[in-house]
Formats: sequence, structure tokens, C-alpha cells
Amino acid sequence: MSIEEKILLYFDQNNLRRSNKKILVAKYLTTYQTEVAAETLWIMIREKRLNISIASVYQALNWMVDLGYATKILKGRKSLYQIKETPTLSN
Repeated sequence: MSIEEKILLYFDQNNLRRSNKKILVAKYLTTYQTEVAAETLWIMIREKRLNISIASVYQALNWMVDLGYATKILKGRKSLYQIKETPTLSN
């Protein structure tokens, strides 16, 4: 299950209105194999002509960290984010 599907499921299970911006940020975060800065994600989204503020990107990232979908890594004074990998079950 992709992170986008997990987030949609979370919204549905908790009777919450779906947040397209949170899903958008999650989608772009998954394109990175390593950690990435919020500003980098914001620039990448804006280059696709999608309207989102830097504050919305930070809010979505912090929300994903709080729910366990992403991890926040502190490097000096900079915060980097990464999708939290879920372990796969082996047979």
C-alpha cells in the first residue's frame, strides 16, 4: 500500500475531510530515496505550477511525522524529512 493510499485510508477511517495538500506533499516526498528539506519539496511542487505555500508543506510534513508516516531528521539547524519505510513480511 502506498503512502498516499495509507493517508486516504486514515482520512476515511477517522471521518476526516481529505486534504489534497497533504496527499500532494506525500506524493512528492516519495520521489526521494533519501531525506529531503521541506524547501526542496516546496520548490519541486511549485515548479509543476501547483499552488501550495511553504507553511502548508511544513504542516503536512509535521502531520505525517506525528502519525508515523514520515521521519524527521535533524542535521544541524536543518530539518530533513523522509518517508518511513514499513517492514515487509518475508515468507
